[in-house]
Amino acid sequence: MRVKALVLCAGRGSRLRPLTHTRAKAALPVAGRPIWQHVFDYLARFGFEEIGVVVGPGQQELSDAVQRWPRQRVHVILQAEPGGIAHAVATARPFLADEPFLLYLGDNLTDADITPAIRRFQAAAPAALLTLHRVPNPREFGVATLEGDRVVGVVEKPTDPPSDLAVAGIYLFSPAVHAAIAGLRPSHRGELEITDAVARLLADGHLVLGHTLTGWWEDAGSAAGLLTANARLLASLPANIHPSAVLAEVAIEGPVQVGPGAELRRVRLKGPVVIGAGCRVTDSEIGPSTSVGDGAILAGVTVANSVLLPGCRLQGPALHLADSVVGAGAHVWARAGHPAALVVGDDAHLLIPQQRRQPRR
Repeated sequence: MRVKALVLCAGRGSRLRPLTHTRAKAALPVAGRPIWQHVFDYLARFGFEEIGVVVGPGQQELSDAVQRWPRQRVHVILQAEPGGIAHAVATARPFLADEPFLLYLGDNLTDADITPAIRRFQAAAPAALLTLHRVPNPREFGVATLEGDRVVGVVEKPTDPPSDLAVAGIYLFSPAVHAAIAGLRPSHRGELEITDAVARLLADGHLVLGHTLTGWWEDAGSAAGLLTANARLLASLPANIHPSAVLAEVAIEGPVQVGPGAELRRVRLKGPVVIGAGCRVTDSEIGPSTSVGDGAILAGVTVANSVLLPGCRLQGPALHLADSVVGAGAHVWARAGHPAALVVGDDAHLLIPQQRRQPRR
């Protein structure tokens, strides 16, 4: 059975603003590479050689980038308006034709082996198979109810969740889903919900299966999720220091990657850490769980569990950042050593003033 993959990247990324004011959510970097590249590599592991990518208006840079991808055949599909996941599937119907397909929400990342799910889908020929993952906060997701391995109910972001099984953003569908989508009306959010399409399949008596993922899974559509996914992916990267990088008085603990042309002086690296190409880092401590984009300049800073986009500039003499995302070209500097957690958009300039200590009483 030939199965195409459809990756949805047209989301507005409202939970990641201001970063998504200037770039597509799927183009944000984790572990030194855009989210979409991690997704494509993941799909390649399971034999998906043909991928449709749904993009939105204003995402030409993303569209151009995915079409240059050399490892799979990529088709770009424009979703002219943000009509929801089911609307995106309907928009991609000419690419999907009347064939089974895998649907992947482009802000999800995982290391789970989906081979058993694919084999189950091929053997049982259900109308749909949903991947699931147990979460502590099911109110924030679509949630499924199972009887054995059969899905008997699914609801979007319920106030009273029937289970802790979140729909994990990877679906396998037969062509039957298209008829289910065709009969949908917009939800209270003004979107065609894929959970409503699944509910219609169930109401019409179709078989829908569930497969609970093992391993880690993260919704990277928020700053917290982006940072967690970054840390997860960094943890699996091998150490690699490019021969053209210059390291002088650099102490290294744990796995570290340093890109070509980077220059590090009087630096402590606590892996896992990725330092991009052409970076300049002096008198600083970086890591753990930190990725630094190409061309960034860091001087006199301490950074941990953070994602720094290309071309940003961080200056001390004692700037301490943790759990932060700093946009491309942003400039952050401080005159005090108090830790800060930030989400800073592209090209922003931010001064963190010295904080006065409250007198003891």
